[in-house]
Amino acid sequence: MSLKKPNAVYYSHMHYKFGKFGLFLFAAIVLFACKSALYVPSKETIKADVNIETLKKGRTLYVNNCSSCHALYLPEKYSKNEWIKSVDDMAPKAKITNEEKELILAYLTKGE
Repeated sequence: MSLKKPNAVYYSHMHYKFGKFGLFLFAAIVLFACKSALYVPSKETIKADVNIETLKKGRTLYVNNCSSCHALYLPEKYSKNEWIKSVDDMAPKAKITNEEKELILAYLTKGE
């Protein structure tokens, strides 16, 4: 009794399944790498008059809401005005409240 060799359709299907898995794995690695590169607010990284809990909430909101559609950018990549414009544009798409938007902006601009 000999085993039947899989045909081209089988290989094509398996290639597609592994391709999707590879893409998912790659996206997960990129997301994790970006998330870990983002600064975590601490007393050493912010001005004394800025509420650290506000910035931590903003970071959590930024990671959870913004990474679902695209890569996360480091806060220092853009100026305060650029972040304001970007977050204002994205807020309706991300379905975030004005309060959440303000927390995200506080994190991205380090409370400036």
